[in-house]
Amino acid sequence: MWARRSDAVILRTRDHGESDRLVTFFAGVQGKLTGIAKGARRSKRRFVHTLEPLSLVHLTYVERAPSSLVRIDASELRNPFTALRQDLTRLGYASLGAELVLELAPEREANPALFALLAQYLERLEAGGDPENLALLFQARILSLSGFGPNLQRCARCGEEPTGPGEWYFSTSRGALLCPAHRSGSGISPLSPGTILILRQGQRLPLEKLWCLRFHRQSRVECRTLLLGLIRHHIEKDLKSLLVLQQIGAL
Repeated sequence: MWARRSDAVILRTRDHGESDRLVTFFAGVQGKLTGIAKGARRSKRRFVHTLEPLSLVHLTYVERAPSSLVRIDASELRNPFTALRQDLTRLGYASLGAELVLELAPEREANPALFALLAQYLERLEAGGDPENLALLFQARILSLSGFGPNLQRCARCGEEPTGPGEWYFSTSRGALLCPAHRSGSGISPLSPGTILILRQGQRLPLEKLWCLRFHRQSRVECRTLLLGLIRHHIEKDLKSLLVLQQIGAL
C-alpha cells in the first residue's frame, strides 16, 4: 500500500452502503481517481463539509492496488468556492468543467496542467468573470490537454493556411479546418479568421494569460458550435450539465 497526499478537486460523490461515500476527484499528483471515504456520511470530524463536489481540498489517501478504489483517510478543505453555490448560472458552468474532466481525463494519469486549469477555472468563475467566456476558454484548453484539440493550422485536404479575410470551415469528424474550396461533408461549421486566431491562442498561451482572451458575439457562437460538437463527437453522448444550462436559459 502507498499513502499519498495531494491537493485535489472533488468531481463527483455518491453514497455507498449505509455510511460510506464514493468520491471521484482530480489530484495534482495522479490525475483522476475514485476512492471510498469510510463512514463519511456519519463522521462529525474527519470529512464534515470537505467532500462536496467542486471543492478544492487536500486529501490523504491510500492506494491498495493499481486497479482498485483508493481509501480516503482525511480531507482538509482549501476552497469551498461558496460563491459558486449562490449563483445557479456559475454553478452550472462549474459543473460543466467538472463533467468534462470526468469524461475526458483517463484514470490514474497525472496531468498537472489540467489540474491547474480546473482549479483556476473555478477561481475565475467565483471571482465574477464572464462565465460563458471562461467556459469556452476552458473547453478549448481541456481538449488540447486531452489530445483532442482541433487542428487549426491549415486545410486538412489541401494544406492551405487560413491567411487573410474570408470564412473558413471546421469538420467535426476530421477535427480540422477546411478551406472554402474543400468544405464538403457532414458536420461542417463556419469559422471566421478572428475565431481561428483566438482558438489558436487558447491552445498555446500560458495559463495565466489564457483568461485574458475575450470572445466577441460571432466568435462565441462559432466556438460554442465547434467545441461542443467536437466534445460530443469524442464522448458520444450529451453532457448533463449542458442540459441544465439550457433549462435555466444560460445557453
